[in-house]
Amino acid sequence: MLKSKAITPLYEQLMEQLKKQIASGVYKPGDQLPSEIEMAKQNNVSVITARKAMNELAALGFVEKKQGKGTFVAVPKYWRDYTQILGFSEACRLSGLKAGSRLLDHKLVVPNAKILESLELPEGSQTVYISRLRFVNGEPMAIEINYFSLKYAFLLNETLEDSLFQVLRDKANVTITKSKKQIEICRATAKEAKLLNVSRNYPLLLVRSTAYGGADGGPVYACSQLINGERFTLYV
Repeated sequence: MLKSKAITPLYEQLMEQLKKQIASGVYKPGDQLPSEIEMAKQNNVSVITARKAMNELAALGFVEKKQGKGTFVAVPKYWRDYTQILGFSEACRLSGLKAGSRLLDHKLVVPNAKILESLELPEGSQTVYISRLRFVNGEPMAIEINYFSLKYAFLLNETLEDSLFQVLRDKANVTITKSKKQIEICRATAKEAKLLNVSRNYPLLLVRSTAYGGADGGPVYACSQLINGERFTLYV
């Protein structure tokens, strides 16, 4: 219960109350909160006080306001710091989130000339193709496609449910030390939309990269990621 005679302003008390309710699971990520009018009535405060508490929580990232729909508990965002060499799983761990993967396809393919150039392979070379759907806290976040030279053909026998960086370290003694990235916006195809649980033509972040490492510091893999940008924070 809020205390009108306390030193702490009522809006701050309401904020703390809501933060505790979110932390304890009373309100879960994605849940809609009561309207500001309802919140004011429930806590015997003015609508102005309830609005200020909601606005402050939105500014802190605990909730998000959707015009014409209401206020919702914010879904935790996955963040990547591209100034550091981090794999998807490690970035999730540092964000306090749980990473997951589902193998979509793995096979030998002859990719386009740009991929082969990135991997420093001659024209017509076969490569290892691995496509995975990546999850954050059980929700689909990204479609990831990797191309490796045949040196890494052992990956076709791996489940790849966890960190690819870890598999490379454990099975090939290869550590990724550098990467080059190109970032742009694209639109989800019908197939991509179904995998990521978004609508067709939904804007996605397309990140193309080449990762380098190993004893010679050469290219290890070429990758493209299609990411749900609404749930993604990027640091560069």
